[in-house]
Formats: sequence, structure tokens, C-alpha cells
Amino acid sequence: MELELRTVVYAKKVEIRNVPVFACTACVAYEVLQPVKPDLTECISKLGERPAKQDLSFAEQNELADLFHEQLLAWPDATDQEMEYRMKEAVQERINLLLDIMGYAHKAEDKAWMEDIERRLGQLSGFVWRAHFSNAV
Repeated sequence: MELELRTVVYAKKVEIRNVPVFACTACVAYEVLQPVKPDLTECISKLGERPAKQDLSFAEQNELADLFHEQLLAWPDATDQEMEYRMKEAVQERINLLLDIMGYAHKAEDKAWMEDIERRLGQLSGFVWRAHFSNAV
């Protein structure tokens, strides 16, 4: 199975781009990457049963999807080992950036901003490459 970014179509009206999935080239099946499933489910639930026609980027709603999007665009021919290294580096850099931003939000006493940053940090903090990729690649 290969890691890819796919477009998920919901209710035949909503296209959700940049969703990280494992795709099987042999059987044409795919599975959404486990760490992003809860956020994708939440995104879909917010759309409701009868959503308006729209196009969304999942990378704008999920930090891990955003990093995969950036890394796969920058290194489309990277081997699994190269992508593992690049993702580890990217995750650490993003966490550091978000922690710096958290300091500004804290100084500004902006609770909504702090909650958003905490949510984004949570999307990254539990990600371990080997735990999610060892059986798939």
C-alpha cells in the first residue's frame, strides 16, 4: 500500500481534498490514515446530511494532513525511509512553531486562539511513523 492524498466525496456534493490515505495498487482499495480519521469524521459531521455543493481542503483542517501535503508535493519520489525522515522533521518543526505561537496567544490572553493551537498540537503529538506505516508500506 502506498500513502497518497485523495479527494473524498461526501453526499455527492462535497469534495474534501488532500485526505491522506493508504491506497492498494493491486486491488484499488483505500483506507484513510488512522490518525486523521477522527478529524475527517468531525469535518463530515459538521457538513450535515444535506450539505451545499463545496470544495474543501482537509489540509486546512488537520495539521498532519497539511504536513503530508507539503512533504508529498516537495518530495514526490521520496522512498519510504526518506519520507519517514522528512515527516519526523516536519512534525517537530511544526510543533515548535505552534508552541511559539501558543506563547503569543497566552500573552494576548486569547482563549479561543490557545484552544485552536492545543487542538492542532494534539493532531501532531501522538503521531509515530512506524506505528502507522509498518504494516502498510
